Amino acid sequence: MSRTVAVLALVLAACGDSSTAPSPDASDAPDAPHGPITAPPNTWTWIEIAGTTCANGTPAGFGINVPATPSTELFVYFQGGGACWDASTCFTLKSAVNIETTYDAARFAADLGGAQADRSAGNVFGRATLVWVPYCTGDLHAGIEIRDYVVAGATRTVHHTGGTNTQRFVDALQATVPDASKIWLSGSSAGGYGATFNQHRFAAAWPGVDVHVLQDGSPFVPVLTAYETWQAAWSLQFPPGCAGCATSLPSVIDAVTAAHPRARIGLLTYDDDAVIKQYFGYAPTAGSLVPATTMLLANQYDLPTTRAFVLAGSSHTMFAQIGTLVGPGNVRLSDWIAQWATGDAAWTTVR
Repeated sequence: MSRTVAVLALVLAACGDSSTAPSPDASDAPDAPHGPITAPPNTWTWIEIAGTTCANGTPAGFGINVPATPSTELFVYFQGGGACWDASTCFTLKSAVNIETTYDAARFAADLGGAQADRSAGNVFGRATLVWVPYCTGDLHAGIEIRDYVVAGATRTVHHTGGTNTQRFVDALQATVPDASKIWLSGSSAGGYGATFNQHRFAAAWPGVDVHVLQDGSPFVPVLTAYETWQAAWSLQFPPGCAGCATSLPSVIDAVTAAHPRARIGLLTYDDDAVIKQYFGYAPTAGSLVPATTMLLANQYDLPTTRAFVLAGSSHTMFAQIGTLVGPGNVRLSDWIAQWATGDAAWTTVR
C-alpha cells in the first residue's frame, strides 16, 4: 500500500514495519469504556468498549489513532465483509467475516498489517482523530438482535448487534472529541452501508455539526431478494422516521438527505457490481444491475449534496486503488474524494 492523500490512505497509509503495529489492548484503562479515551499519539490503539458484542458474544471495540495536536476533526471508517442472516449464510456459506472470530487487539493488528496513519500536510484528513470500526456482526453494522440458529443439530447464537455497538462507539467518541467541528464517515461494501445507516447517531451526538458520508461499493439499489429476511434477522435499524425504508433500500438515502440537507453523501461504485448483484438477488448476467444503478444516480445522487464516482464494470470497491484510479474526464479518485471532504464547489458526479 502506497502513501496517498485520500481515504484508505488516510486511515491506513504507508505500510511500515512491526514498530507501527497497534499498541496493546487499552481496554483495561479506567477511561477506555465510557470516559474520554486516552491513547498514544500517531499510534493505532485497540479499545474494547463495554456493552458491545461481536457475533460470537465476545466484546467488540475499535481502533483509534489520535494526532499529536488535539483535534476537532473526526474520521470514522467502517470495515466491510459481507452479511449473513441464517444458519446457512452464517455457518455453511460463511458469507460474512468474523462471525466466529473473537475480534481483539491481535486481530486488529493482523487486519492493519503494520499500516500507519497518514499525518502528512497534504492529507485533508491528516489532522483528524482516526477510527477503524471492525466488522464482526454480519448485519451491515445496523442490527440490534440476538438470534439462535440451528447448525447440524446444535444451536449457535449470533449477536447481530452492529447498531447497538455503533451507538456505544459514538458515546465513547463523543466523550473523547466532544467539540468535533468536522465529522466524516466512510466504509467499504457493508461498511459503506453501515456508515450511512448510522449517520444519524453521529449527528445526534454532535448537534449542529454536518456528518458527511462516503460509501465505497455500497450502492443503495433495491434489494430483490431477502430484504425482509434481513430486517427480521437483524432488527435492522433505519434512520429515524423513514417509513419507506422497510420496503425500499433507496429510501435510506432519501431519509438521510431530508434530515441532514447539508451533509455530503458520496458514492463510489461500479455500475454492474458483481458482489452487489449476488447479495441483492440480481441476475448474474452482464448488465443486469446497470438499470438500477442508473435509476439510483438519477433519483438519489443528483441532489445539491449527493454525488457519485461511477465506473463501468463489475468490480467491487475502489479504495484499494485510491492512488491510481482515474475516472471519465481524467478525474483522479483521490482528487474527487478530497473535493467531497472539503465541500469544494467543483465536486460533481463522474461517470
